[in-house]
Amino acid sequence: MSRERREIVISIYAVTKQGERSRSLLLRFISPGEQVSREELVERSGLTYDQVRRQTKNLLIEGVLRSVTNRRKRYYSLAKPVVSR
Repeated sequence: MSRERREIVISIYAVTKQGERSRSLLLRFISPGEQVSREELVERSGLTYDQVRRQTKNLLIEGVLRSVTNRRKRYYSLAKPVVSR
């Protein structure tokens, strides 16, 4: 009988209104089917690199984004459709 291994990933960052706004802003700059780097997200959004790094990590943990590494560079894409609130 095989055991299923489950991992729980928790963000170390508190969820704040500013963080929610930053995540919403980032999601506006990723089109369905598109892959973008953190550097591109910094350029498009006007957020700092640290803000983009923190929020892409949170969006990965939430399952909103997925990432792939290509030639030692990480790219992000939408993992599922994003619905505006």
